[in-house]
Amino acid sequence: MPFKPLAALDPQKLDAACENFRRVFGVPSLYRHQCETGENILKGVGTFLNTPGNTQDNCQKIILVVGPLTTSLTQKGFPAVALTSETEESEQVLKVYIGNDKYRIVFVSPELAVTPKSHENVLSRKPFSDNIISRVINEGHCISEWGNDDFRPEFSKLSLLLARLASGLPVVVGSATLHRDVVADIQGKLRLRRDCARVSLSEKPNIALSVRIMQHPQDTFADLLTLFPREFDAAEDFPQTNVYAGGRLDVEKIQDFCRANKPDHIDAEVFEFYHRFIAQERKALL
Repeated sequence: MPFKPLAALDPQKLDAACENFRRVFGVPSLYRHQCETGENILKGVGTFLNTPGNTQDNCQKIILVVGPLTTSLTQKGFPAVALTSETEESEQVLKVYIGNDKYRIVFVSPELAVTPKSHENVLSRKPFSDNIISRVINEGHCISEWGNDDFRPEFSKLSLLLARLASGLPVVVGSATLHRDVVADIQGKLRLRRDCARVSLSEKPNIALSVRIMQHPQDTFADLLTLFPREFDAAEDFPQTNVYAGGRLDVEKIQDFCRANKPDHIDAEVFEFYHRFIAQERKALL
């Protein structure tokens, strides 16, 4: 039957659900933000989930997850599928499996989610519409930052996707970067209610912000050498580090710089660039 928000939650049933979750996934406990978001879903409350990394996919029935990071779409613990524009036979998967309630979590890219085929083969099918419990938009800040004519315009059309689903379904927008201005922009673009809850996890004792004045011209990349340990005998001694840049050519140049300045006993393959234009096999490996 179609999802109906609960007016009140039974504490005993919530405790039992949490215990089942811990048992299935082998975790000692749930984070506060996970419990709060799950309760909001059951009550039909839209939620902005501002948590750097520690999100989990709590589900009953079907959850539809829309997000840009296709290589991070994992499938574990329960029937799930990830669909992108690169998925083979995606139309068949949409119609036969998802539209007929085979999976409980569906990860889909914006480019595929807003297509007419998605609406025809999934959204309008009764097994799907009767069992979907929540709509989740991962990396929600991309709605504010992207969705223009130059880059991934489908992000600006996600309000159409939400409109094709039952109006009472809760929406969860997850991101590690949800400033008030970004939240307001997302609410406007997705046409969300203004009374959405906000769940935030800011306690990160292992994270600190450090700002340094650059000592060399930016295009030389010489300041990146400060990331190299003073002494290291193997690649394992170099902490795994992500360096973000403004464009794909920059990340390729950064890779070349690091490889050119590495110690002789360290393999060049330790340094790899990543952007959306590399092959799918390479994305999966990285």
